[in-house]
Amino acid sequence: MQSTQIIHPNPQDKLPYEILRDIFLLTLPERDYDRMRLYYPPTTISQVCSRWRKIAFSEPKFWDTVIFNSISRQGPCCDPWPEDFIKSGRVQRWFHRTGGSHPLVLGEEKSGTPSGCLIFYLFPIIVEFSARIKTLKIVITALHHLDYMRELAQVAQFGELASVEIHAAIRKNMMDRDLNGVGEIHAFKDKTLKLKEAHFRVDMAAPVQFVMPWRQLRRVKLTGCLGRLVFLSDWIALLRLCPDLETAELIDPCEMSLSDVPKELVGSSLVSLTIHDAHSSLHPQHRTGSPECMFINLSEFAHLKHLEIRVLNRPWYECSEPPQRGFVETLSGLKSLENLTLYTSGGIDSRFPQRIRAIVQDWTATPTGGFRALRSFTLQYSHHHAQDLVHLLEGPLSTTRCPSLSMTIAGEDEEIGMWRELLGDSSFSSVVDRLKVTPRSEFNFEEAPLFI
Repeated sequence: MQSTQIIHPNPQDKLPYEILRDIFLLTLPERDYDRMRLYYPPTTISQVCSRWRKIAFSEPKFWDTVIFNSISRQGPCCDPWPEDFIKSGRVQRWFHRTGGSHPLVLGEEKSGTPSGCLIFYLFPIIVEFSARIKTLKIVITALHHLDYMRELAQVAQFGELASVEIHAAIRKNMMDRDLNGVGEIHAFKDKTLKLKEAHFRVDMAAPVQFVMPWRQLRRVKLTGCLGRLVFLSDWIALLRLCPDLETAELIDPCEMSLSDVPKELVGSSLVSLTIHDAHSSLHPQHRTGSPECMFINLSEFAHLKHLEIRVLNRPWYECSEPPQRGFVETLSGLKSLENLTLYTSGGIDSRFPQRIRAIVQDWTATPTGGFRALRSFTLQYSHHHAQDLVHLLEGPLSTTRCPSLSMTIAGEDEEIGMWRELLGDSSFSSVVDRLKVTPRSEFNFEEAPLFI
């Protein structure tokens, strides 16, 4: 008798197309620039079997994002892979798999100090697919690269462009006369009716020198770098150019000159503001306290609901005035503020957030009005000074003054047990229902860049 071999189908072969597709989409790498690697999805998925390949090739979301990581492109360790990927036509093949109308993400991620970029190789691809690009990220590392930006304004059709990121690291190769001659940079002016978001990290000019449809922007991020920080004048210009701005992020802003402060408050519709590592280069005799205040006091910010501040934890001797001075008073003027987050830059700072403690102590010692709308207060704190928070919640932030407030402590992971033990103590009984502790690692707190 001839034996019969029974073949059992793989369980995944029974799964419907939609379920497998959704599972595969969940496997896409967190970093966009890993997608093109041969050992990451979607390439690995498309090589398992014919069915998986068919599913992968029929889903545009697998192939709609091509982002390269800008790394050093000099010396023997230079990685030729990005150039090879582009020269071989794989970017076009990826995008053609998305059909003819699916929106695309294209460009190059910034690194701290990129010594080279891919704009020469990416430019013709940007032009070819400009009508479908939704997110564009550009890195330029030489003065003549600005010509690519200007040419894009002439030949590209950015009808779907919603978000743009520009990182220019070219100052080190420029003479003073070059800096003075940069002038206006026409990039995304007349053909970008859907552009709502922009991120600038440029070291050779003010962001506002880029000619863009500023009035239609709703979200802007300004990041300082080694060649140029984010100045108060940049922030003032941004508020004036973007009357409908809803979300703003200022990374490494610097208080440079008191002459930049306008005589009248600047109007703003801002709802969310993030300030990371604000500092001052003013002479100690001219400093008036917290550098964050200078960037907040420019407007009433009548609509501001969300405020996140990452403070520099510098020692007191660097300032002639206590660095917490004016901080609480400034925040008390934000009448619509609902969510407040305070933390430090990480590392050693996270264990001993002295400056945040100084703010809390000043808040308790000289209570101000305001904060009635405050609902959520997240702050990094050490368990060694836990009693400070009892005084704060029983005093300036009591239920009478802030009836809807709950406080979340971002504690170091190894301190969570000690925090929970403290909250069980009778001295916390009056505030324990408004106070909880969560490991700092569970928050999306960004670490400070290395150049600071």
